[in-house]
Amino acid sequence: MFSIVIPLYNKAHIIEKTLASVLAQTFSDFEVVIVNDGSTDSGVDVINKYTNDSRIKIISQKNQGVSVARNKGVESAKYNYIAFLDGDDEWHTTFLEKIKEAIDLYPEAGMFGTSSLHRDVKTGYEHDATVLRYKDKIQLIDYFENPATYSHTSAVVVSKKIFNKIDFNGEGFPVGMKCCEDWSCFYRMAFLSPVVYIGFPLGIRNNNVMGQITGFSDDARFNLLKYVVDFYNLTFKSSKESKNSSLFKIYLKYDIRHRILLALKARDIKTIAYLINNLDKNVLNIFHNIELRLYEKLNFRHFSILYIYITKIIWRRHGYPIVGKS
Repeated sequence: MFSIVIPLYNKAHIIEKTLASVLAQTFSDFEVVIVNDGSTDSGVDVINKYTNDSRIKIISQKNQGVSVARNKGVESAKYNYIAFLDGDDEWHTTFLEKIKEAIDLYPEAGMFGTSSLHRDVKTGYEHDATVLRYKDKIQLIDYFENPATYSHTSAVVVSKKIFNKIDFNGEGFPVGMKCCEDWSCFYRMAFLSPVVYIGFPLGIRNNNVMGQITGFSDDARFNLLKYVVDFYNLTFKSSKESKNSSLFKIYLKYDIRHRILLALKARDIKTIAYLINNLDKNVLNIFHNIELRLYEKLNFRHFSILYIYITKIIWRRHGYPIVGKS
C-alpha cells in the first residue's frame, strides 16, 4: 500500500526513534526504503539491526544531497503511495491508518498532508500546528490558501503517478537545492492534482536537532537564499498552466513580502537587494515597481514595514487559514 522513503545522512543519533515510529504503525501494509546518502557516522549500523524485517531495504549511494536521495527512493518504491519521512522526525502510530482513510474518501487526490506536532528536542516544548478550521476533519482544500500550514515533508503522502509528472528537468525534488526542495516538489504536486488535509497532528516535527538548517549562522542562511530564489522562480514557472495560478500568486506575494519584512526589521538590505536582483522578472511583475524600490531604501524602512503589515491584514480578511485560527 505505502512506500516510506527515508533519506539518511548522519542521523545516527536519532534515526532509531524515527524508524521505531514507523514500525509501530497500526496500519502495517508498507515497505521502508532508506536511502543512505553517503553517511559518515554509524547510522547504517543502527538501522542494520532492523533489516531482519523484510519490509525494510537500504539503498546506499555517494553523498549527493537530499533531493537525489528522495528521488532515488521514489524510483525504487514498489507502491503507488509514497510517504516521506526525514531521518530526524517521527509519526504518531495512526499516521498511515489516517492516510489510508483519506485515500478511501478522496481517491482522486494526488497529495495528502496531516497536521504536525512541532517538538523542540532540547526543551521538550510541543506545539500543535493544526489549522483549527479543519481540526479533526479530513477534506479537500485549496492548497494555496496557505501551503505552509498544510504540508510538512514528514507528514505528506503523494501519488507516485502524479509525482512522476513533475518536470523540474525530470526531477521530482530539484537536485542541488539545499533548502526549499520539498516546497518545490509539493507546490508542483498541488498544481497537478487535488490536495487533502487531515486535521490531526500525526506527524512529529523535531526541531533543534543537530545538523538542521535552524542551527545555521546568519551568513550560512544568506548563502541559502539562492535556493529560496530558485524555489520562487521554479514554482512560478510551473504555475502558468494551473487552475490555482491566481491564488498561488496571491500567496507568493504574501510569502515574499513576509521574507522582506523580516529583512527590514533586521536592517538587512543585503537580503532584500539579492531577492530583487535575482527573482525572475515575471515574479517581480506581480509587485508594483515603486514598492520594490522603496524596500531597498532604509530611510523608508518604517513606512515599508507598516505597508507590509497592512497587506497582511488584507490577506487575512480573505479568510485564508493560519495555524491556530479558525
